[in-house]
Amino acid sequence: MIVRFLQILVAFVVVRILWGLIRTLFSKPASPPRAGPAGKTEERGRVVACERCDLHVPEERAVVRDGRTFCSDACAASASSN
Repeated sequence: MIVRFLQILVAFVVVRILWGLIRTLFSKPASPPRAGPAGKTEERGRVVACERCDLHVPEERAVVRDGRTFCSDACAASASSN
């Protein structure tokens, strides 16, 4: 009886290993990072909200004026004129 149990256990382990290998072989590869302008690789970083229109932009592209964050020069200019 114990021998039969061990045979079933070994068969289960072998099937599980084969299933994992098959899934690995046939799964889609991870998509490479997208290239942005001038072939630069796009990295996802922190985003911030514009204080005027609430548009969310990457922190690197945000315009900061007087400690306030805006999505563009136009929003910054219109907020300072109000």
